[in-house]
Amino acid sequence: MKICVTTKDKGPEAGTDPHLGRCMYFMFVDTDSLHTEFADNPYAAASQGAGVQAAQYIAGKGVDVLICGNPGPNSMSVMEAAGIKIVKLPEMKAMEAVQAFLGNNDS
Repeated sequence: MKICVTTKDKGPEAGTDPHLGRCMYFMFVDTDSLHTEFADNPYAAASQGAGVQAAQYIAGKGVDVLICGNPGPNSMSVMEAAGIKIVKLPEMKAMEAVQAFLGNNDS
């Protein structure tokens, strides 16, 4: 399974970001190996439509689950259409959010 977490920084201590379209980074996690990869959000400074564009970007990366505090309704529609599960969690360290999701889903 591939998980995407919206983050404020890159690295193992990165905190989650409650926003999707305007977050600075995405952390991608392969749950089989727990390998992490960070990517800049190319739409963070978009004048409009950042959430939808970010959602399309994530969908194009083959993500199964998005962990984000508050994705907007338009980006949620894109995620749902792509079959991506949306998990809303409060702000915490990004890897803690992944572990919280995995622990609640026995995956």
